[in-house]
Parts: sequence; structure tokens; C-alpha cells
Amino acid sequence: MELFLWMSFKWNKAFVYAVIAFISIVGAQAQSVTTLRGNIEFLHSTHGNNFSGLSASYNKEFGKKWELGAGIEYAHTPTHNDNGWNLYHLHFVPVYVSEYYKLGAGRTWAPYIHLQQGITYSSYYKEYQDNPGPRYHIKEFGFYGAAGLGTNYYLSPRSGFFAEFGMKGFHLSSNNLDVNPHGITGKLGYVYRLKQ
Repeated sequence: MELFLWMSFKWNKAFVYAVIAFISIVGAQAQSVTTLRGNIEFLHSTHGNNFSGLSASYNKEFGKKWELGAGIEYAHTPTHNDNGWNLYHLHFVPVYVSEYYKLGAGRTWAPYIHLQQGITYSSYYKEYQDNPGPRYHIKEFGFYGAAGLGTNYYLSPRSGFFAEFGMKGFHLSSNNLDVNPHGITGKLGYVYRLKQ
């Protein structure tokens, strides 16, 4: 178990360093269009409760169709029931790589497909549903994944708003007993294009 935790920590550390390196490389190439995105978002879980959050990302456009970037999110909910546990004070912080494929190149509307993959840091308290009592504080890492369809609506060549709907999972795993809030997600946000 200790070896697994050590390897997991090393892998997560390497992932964070890779994201930082990507942002540094992208930022060094000033001739390309880069964008900043900030948004509010929600997740309606398959277990029936809602998570709310914020996220921000830095992206680089590759031609007229592709955009690649990195970002971070914070999401929370006060309670959640999952796999026989009552969960309280859930906090999730995914760090992810983001890919956009633009379906159109209109001046005002720009629909896209969006994928995200990364690592989530989770923190929550849990107790047995059938025997409530002592609560255990859990801190763990897990794989994060999201996919959605959305559209940008540009107010000017440099800035605009976007809306997106899709699916998301905070702790994707092949173990069906892991705590993995997942479900339908939505985002509303602001996009700003930096100078070329």
C-alpha cells in the first residue's frame, strides 16, 4: 500500500510539472493566439445532488480548428451519498489538460467539442450509511475526465462568453467501490483572446 501511495504521489507530481512546462512553452510563443477562460460550473450527480465550482484555463490555438491548454478547477458540495457511505464537506481540485475542436469558424458564434483529462485531489469526511457514527477524513487522488459540447459567443474579436454542457467524473476508476461523483455538467464563462 505504501509503495502504491509513493508511486501515486510521484506520478501526480510529474503531471503537475508537465502542466507547468506546457504553460511555459505555450507562453513563450507569442506569435500564436492564446486565450484565457474563466467560468462557473455545476455537476448534477447520478446520485441526485449538485456540485458547484469555478475553473480557469490557459489555452493556445493551433490553426483555426484546434486549441490545447491546461487548467484548474475547484468544486464542492456539503453532502453526497455514494457506495454505502454518507459523505460530508466534499472538495475536489482537478488539474487538467484541455483540448478543443472547433466545429465552425464564425465571427460571432463558434461551436466546439471539449475534452479534459487530469488528476483530482479530493478531500471529504465519510461515515457508514447503515451505522452512522465516527467520521473518517479522506484525502486522495484520482483520475479526472470530462467531455462536452459548447459554443463561444464573441462580443468582439478579443472577448466573449461561452456555454457548455456535457459529462464529468471526478475520480474515474475501474473499482466500483471508489467514491466517484459523476454526472451531467454545465459551464457558463468568459473567454479572452490575448494579443497575437
